[in-house]
Amino acid sequence: MLSLDEKKIRKGKPIGLPYQGSKKKISKKIVEIIKQNFGTDKPIYDIFGGGGAITSECILNGLEVYYNDLDKDITNAFERVISQDREWIKSLIVSRTEFTEIKEKENKTTDDFLKLLINSFGNKKRDYLYSKEISDLKYNLAKEIIEKHDVFSGYKQTKTYKRSIEKYKQFQQIQRLQQLERLEQLQRIQQLQKLNKIKATSKSYHAFSDVSGAILYLDPPYEESHQKGYINQFDSQEFYDWAFVMAKNNIVIISSYSISDERFEAVYSFDKARSTLQSGRSKKENEKLFMVKNS
Repeated sequence: MLSLDEKKIRKGKPIGLPYQGSKKKISKKIVEIIKQNFGTDKPIYDIFGGGGAITSECILNGLEVYYNDLDKDITNAFERVISQDREWIKSLIVSRTEFTEIKEKENKTTDDFLKLLINSFGNKKRDYLYSKEISDLKYNLAKEIIEKHDVFSGYKQTKTYKRSIEKYKQFQQIQRLQQLERLEQLQRIQQLQKLNKIKATSKSYHAFSDVSGAILYLDPPYEESHQKGYINQFDSQEFYDWAFVMAKNNIVIISSYSISDERFEAVYSFDKARSTLQSGRSKKENEKLFMVKNS
């Protein structure tokens, strides 16, 4: 079993794109577990990097990290955010009408991808963040706050927000402006510019088969989800065979709720990170870290 002294966890908010399936809620713990149990001298390969939460946390902890995800849209988005400035971030929130227009575009840019991500319900890029009843009100309020006060995280302290809350008391949902909160998340990613230049790759995990003497942090599609919609359909057993071989010359850590392959065992459990399967059926299982037995 791996150990964790939680007193040593980095202070401050976690960083990463607001991406479905992100490990942002437990990224600080995961990286601290790696540091405390395996040291800080080995490079870390975040091969299923997704929204970049683990990569970001590694950088903030001064660790050498390689960021990869097979989905080129998300790696392009992560690089795009880091390469831009605060003024560009402000351009990413869009109205319901603009959202629909972007969604219907045949050829989408990286900025289009980010606009769908930031302005969608559950960050799924399918449905607009707010209901029709309140979408214009909340979007216009967010835009007004940006123009008049130039804030993201402190929006509730602005006169514009307080005045609107008083004026539209009948709209209970106005309490949060999630669009501004998501822009704040992107702004935190931009802090990484000063610490490290990130090179993102979009390769299959097989491309890393020659890596040796490293820590491989692996967050593959879950077995239980049947990997619906995953690029090229993910073969869990093939992945486990690969991870088992890679563990001979590397430290291999897999994030999952459960692994059917008996060669692997759970070495840490996150008590507050629960499973919700894609079918909507909730299981009373915690997110765990797995390693090859006796490795």
